[in-house]
Amino acid sequence: MAADSAVVADRVAETFAAEVKGLDLTPEVIDELGRAIFETYLDHKVLVFRAQDISAGTFAKFGTVFGRPEEHHVLKLRHPDEPTLTYLSNQNEPGRNKEMKTSGQGWHSDYSYKLVPGSATMLHGLEIPQAGGDTLFADAESAFAALPEERKAYLRTLRVRHQYRWSPDREDPWARWKYIGPEERRKTPEITHPLVRRHPDTGRETLFIQPRVIGSVIGIEGMPEDESTALIEELIAHITSDRFVYRHKWSPLDVVVWDNRCVLHSATTKDLDEQHVRRLLRLTTAGQPVTPSLPEVGHSRLSATSAP
Repeated sequence: MAADSAVVADRVAETFAAEVKGLDLTPEVIDELGRAIFETYLDHKVLVFRAQDISAGTFAKFGTVFGRPEEHHVLKLRHPDEPTLTYLSNQNEPGRNKEMKTSGQGWHSDYSYKLVPGSATMLHGLEIPQAGGDTLFADAESAFAALPEERKAYLRTLRVRHQYRWSPDREDPWARWKYIGPEERRKTPEITHPLVRRHPDTGRETLFIQPRVIGSVIGIEGMPEDESTALIEELIAHITSDRFVYRHKWSPLDVVVWDNRCVLHSATTKDLDEQHVRRLLRLTTAGQPVTPSLPEVGHSRLSATSAP
């Protein structure tokens, strides 16, 4: 897939991720080159745009290049003026639980706990520490392609149980149960997805699995818990091995966009001393129903069993 020559992107990791050169994301550039930027994003899965001094409104407009921006269901995270944006901070922001300072820590794919998961996510680095606070990305598509054919065939037959509020320990400081209310819980029932999905734009296969706690994964449907946990840990270790990972070291005003349909990501803010301020804007676009690699495995659906 060839992107427009006006969009120049240099690969920054072995299998994916690229830095786009020489573009200022003004409303005019977004209108003119939006399609070419989108095609470049499909090619590389993660795009980096350096030094983008843009307003929250322009950032929200840029999100429309990748689909329909969604409003986050956790109300305390929303930007006060742009409801499709969330405000990420490692500080004690008014009205927020302290656990929200490390939101996003741990490998996951945004909105995987929804019947229709997220498509693209993008961040704008408003305040960036001189060191630390990196964001990690893992190429789940290339990780699947690297597996033996027999292993691929088996994984294509499996489904995964997801739920946003699920945790093996509700008293864990990171347990999402602790900072969402009854209405937010009602809106996040348990659902199941195929473990191997087919990308709706490229047709390529990818693993669609996250760790059990921060990734909102209860387990493999129909599999004993010990076997399920072992398989999940094996797959996450494979996806996040060095050859499939890109570490983004932030500079002020960076914009980074990635494809949740084939990429996992993780913040590292838990290891960042809060005297080093890190504030970003975030936007996620609505995705498409998950297409299974094997049609007989079935699309995403509400789970027949539901965790309380």
